[in-house]
Parts: sequence; C-alpha cells; structure tokens
Amino acid sequence: MSEATAKRDEGGWGAVLADRHFPAFLLLCFGIWLHAADAMLTATVIPVLVVDIGGAEFIAWTMALYVLASIVAGSAAGLAARRLGMKAAICGGAIVYGLGCAVSALAPDMAVMLVGRAMQGFGGGAMVALAYVALTALFPAPMWPRLYACISGIWGGASLCGPLIGGLFAEAGLWRGAFWAFAGQAGLLLLLFLVFLPKTAPEQGAQPAVPWGRLGLVALGVLGIAVAGILLAIVPALIAGLGGIAVLAVAAGIDRRQKRPILPRGAFGRGSVAGAGYLMILGLSIATMPFTTYGPILMEQIHGTGPLVVGYVIAAESIAWTITSVSVSGAGPAWERRLILGGASIITLGMIGLGWAVPYGGLWSTLVFAALQGGGAGFCWSFVTRRIVHAVGDEEKTLAAAAVPTIQLLGYALGAAGAGIIANAGGLGTDPNPATALAAGPWIFLLFAPFAFAGIEAARRATRA
Repeated sequence: MSEATAKRDEGGWGAVLADRHFPAFLLLCFGIWLHAADAMLTATVIPVLVVDIGGAEFIAWTMALYVLASIVAGSAAGLAARRLGMKAAICGGAIVYGLGCAVSALAPDMAVMLVGRAMQGFGGGAMVALAYVALTALFPAPMWPRLYACISGIWGGASLCGPLIGGLFAEAGLWRGAFWAFAGQAGLLLLLFLVFLPKTAPEQGAQPAVPWGRLGLVALGVLGIAVAGILLAIVPALIAGLGGIAVLAVAAGIDRRQKRPILPRGAFGRGSVAGAGYLMILGLSIATMPFTTYGPILMEQIHGTGPLVVGYVIAAESIAWTITSVSVSGAGPAWERRLILGGASIITLGMIGLGWAVPYGGLWSTLVFAALQGGGAGFCWSFVTRRIVHAVGDEEKTLAAAAVPTIQLLGYALGAAGAGIIANAGGLGTDPNPATALAAGPWIFLLFAPFAFAGIEAARRATRA
C-alpha cells in the first residue's frame, strides 16, 4: 500500500466510523442540531408569538440577543473546556440552553422572552463551539473533512426540520409547545452527555483570559443600535445609534493593541486581503439578516401566508447555501476569484430582489430571491475564508479562521438591530398590520443595499492578489 493510499484510508469513512470517539462526536452534533434548528423555529413562530404576548417592536431583539449571546459563548467555550473539562463545560451549555427554552415557553411578555432568547443563544453557542473543539482534539487531521461534512449535514437537516417543527406548533396555535419541545430535547441531551461522554480533567497551569471587556463593548455597541430602533424621538435615536457605532469602533481599536486580539493583526494593514475579506463577510451578513428577522411577519401580514409555508420560504436560503457550497467544494484556485465575486454579486441580487418580492411579489418570487441570497453565499463563503487564512502569517492562521464566524455573527446582530430601526420607524413594531407592513417592507431590505455593495467592493479587493 502506498503512502498516499494509506493517508486516504486514514481519512476515509471507514476509519471515521470505526474511530472510538465517533459516537461521542455524534452526541455533540445533537447540540449543533438544537442551535441550528432554533433560529428557523423562532423565525417561524414569531408572527403568532407577537399576537399572543405583544412586543412586535422587539422582533429584531429576538435575533440580535440570540446572536450576541452566541458570540460571547463561542469566545468563552474553549477556555471553559480547559478550566472545567470538556464534559462539564458542554453539560453547562445544555443546561443553560434548556433553561432558556423553558423561560421562552413560559414568557408572559416580550421582556421575559428576550431573557430566554439570550440564554438559548449562550447555551447553544457554547455547545456548537465545543463540538468544533472536540473535533480537532479527538480526531486526526485526515478525518476532519468527513467530520465537517457531518456537521454541514446537521445544519442542512436543521434548515429543513426547524421550520416544520415551528410551523406545526404555530399552525395549531401552540407556539409555546415548540420551545417546550426543544427544552425536552436539551434535557435528554444533558442526560446522554452525563451517561456517555468520558470525563475529562481540567488542564493545569495558567490559561488565557476570555476578552470579556472587548466582548462587552461589542455587545454594548450592538445594543445601542438596537435601542435606537425602539426610541420614538429622533434625537435620542440618533444618539443611541451613533453611540453604538462609536463603541464598536472603540472595541476594534482596543482589540488591535492587545497581545491576544480577537482579529489577527494582519487584518488591519493597508490593502490587507484578510481585512477586505472580513469586510466582505461583515457587509453581506448585515445585508442579508433582515429577511430572516422580518420576512416571516411581512409575509404573514401582507399575503396571509401560514407559519409552515413561511418557515420553508425562510429555510430556502439555508438550503440553497448548503447545495451550492457542496457543488463548488471541489473547485480549484483558478475558480476562486470568480466564485467570490460572483457569489457576492448573487447575494446582492437576491437581497435587492427580496425588497420587491416580499411586499409586492408572491410566494414563488420570494422563494427564488431567498434561494439566490443563500446560494450566492454558498458559492463564495468557504473561498473567501480560505483567502483570509492564507493572507496572514502562520502564527495567526488559527486566529484568522476562528474570527470568520465571529464577524459573521456580528454582522447578523447588526443587521437584525438595523432592520428593527427601519421596521419600527415605518410603524410595523407599534401596529403590525398589512398597511404598516407594506409601508416598511421595501425599505427593510433596500436600505441595506449599500452594505451589500460594500461587500462586493470588499470582495473585489480581497481577490486582487
């Protein structure tokens, strides 16, 4: 047997399935399922939820707080595993997630719902991050592509099943049952973790500190923008929004000077390929989040679309992302520039198209543009990530790769918060009805077009070298 054949066999499905850690890895993937399906589930039940408990002006917060808590948990998860051991850390994530689902299920008003959403985001984000930590710690590198394929399958399955679960409960008028169903799954997962995961000892010695201060500033900045969306007076809203942007700028400046930055230092140089790649991811993530946040209530108010159908229209974005990313996964370096630029352009076409399709088009046109928005991301995301990682020094490659999902989630949080400002300014938050939905609907998408075009320009700069 040649050396190449041996390496191929070591990373083949046979070796992966036979590995003694594979059952534990599948158990960790259960946590990824909960986190991935949660977003689709919540998007599906939101229109019914706000009729019951009110708080339509805080729809954006249900997403923004969930994503922000995920960012914080993801940044802290690795350190928690070192200090507490993998088993204790991931059990803690399951407990927080399950309690968050219970809080959401019992919520008498939107304020309590937001507490539950933050807990769900923190617990789910921790479980996802720890699954990735376990993958690299327990398995040899040749197996990683197969294991990442398993994780991609989990995300794809969640995109299909999350709307189904949420839609069935919402159609029956039992939206609280959807959260109880996920609380029950979290309880089962905790039991399985306790029984089947091997106990791991905490690492000894000094551990790097979690950058709580910088993460707190990021959260404060995003919340400042979100607060602007619920302030009726123009001057306080401007102060909150501009203040939030200023706090984010301060956080970036502080991070740049730290010994252990969140972003690699190579991202800040003039003409930096990595910096352009991060700006592309940030801009496009901001531009695409309004559809997930407000698409459901707009379709329900304007077209009378039922929760189950709404869920699957929203899921079309994720499904298209999965399909296109798999279809181009084998593309070589010669295609990289075209896929990055083409993908960014397709995303922009999709999000602008949604500005017409959601309020004025119909179900099928919305489905097509949602698929374009997600499909474009599938074409370019992995390739721009590769560009970012290759553009920094060897000592920063791990940091550069880890920063990609952080920037992406930050973009989602900012997009949700910004969409809330536009929706509430149009009256959708204070009085959700077909008239306010039509008034606010186009602008919720079209006012984000500059972020999408900035993403295209950043893609052009990231692919010049």
